[in-house]
Amino acid sequence: MKKQMLSPALANRWAQLAHAQYLNALMSVADWGARQFAFHGGTSLHLSWSSARYSEDLDFLLSREVQNVEKVLAKVSGILREQFRAIDPQFAIDIKDKSKDPQRMLSFHITVSHAAYIGSATVKAEFWRTDAAYLQNYPTQFRTPVTQGDIVLRVMNPVPAATLETAYADKLTAFATRPYLKWRDVYDLWWIGTQSSAQINVRSAAEQFVHNVKAYTPVDGLSASNALRKFLTQERQTIIAKANPDLKRWLPDSLWRSLNPHGIEQMVDYVFYALQAVANAVDNLETPGAAAMLHTVDLRRVPAAKHTP
Repeated sequence: MKKQMLSPALANRWAQLAHAQYLNALMSVADWGARQFAFHGGTSLHLSWSSARYSEDLDFLLSREVQNVEKVLAKVSGILREQFRAIDPQFAIDIKDKSKDPQRMLSFHITVSHAAYIGSATVKAEFWRTDAAYLQNYPTQFRTPVTQGDIVLRVMNPVPAATLETAYADKLTAFATRPYLKWRDVYDLWWIGTQSSAQINVRSAAEQFVHNVKAYTPVDGLSASNALRKFLTQERQTIIAKANPDLKRWLPDSLWRSLNPHGIEQMVDYVFYALQAVANAVDNLETPGAAAMLHTVDLRRVPAAKHTP
């Protein structure tokens, strides 16, 4: 039988299948406590909280106290291969350990291929090692991940996923620590802040951001608040222009058409507003009078004016 070329749509379905099956395998064998690891990042927003944006990677925080990581992940790999073979014996799963510093982060590339197709789908599973105390102040909620779109798969066991409010602080952290623009961060901050059920005031966002950013290094050696402000120096229209293809490829076609161009402009305006508000709040957290007022500033559905650097 002649092989077919793997289409982007089918590759995406395989990737989502890999996400669900990996989470199923992990939750079936890991005996880690809810305060020892957390599912976070774009794929968690997609699967745990129903964000429409696709994401490639499975991102986890994992306490350095956990000692049986390699044994657990070896079992996960074996189960993952069995799960795909049970779906179709022609599936092949290749898992490569790409970890450069296992004490800092474990990284695995999972490639899904099929004997009837030319091409493959690859996803990453990354476990960022962090202190137990960090995870104690990183709120999670047990969620049952579900894939979206024309393929619906439910993870059998709930996963400790970053809450929407925690994820919002994580996205602020991304703006403060990435040396380059990722349009996915713009979309995610806007989506959590304006489209989800998250309850976010500027003080709680600033406090969680100050905690979350401790595990990373802000850009250019700046303070956490000034690292957020650095994004504000970019030209609004330049950012908007990069949405295609930087964001377009991660959204369903119908959603992209409905958001472009006015929704894209609103996303950028919201992000400018939110970053400025949180940066100011971080500076005011230690000022008793100013800090008390921060509770009244709601970051949800805030009408944002256009920003001109």
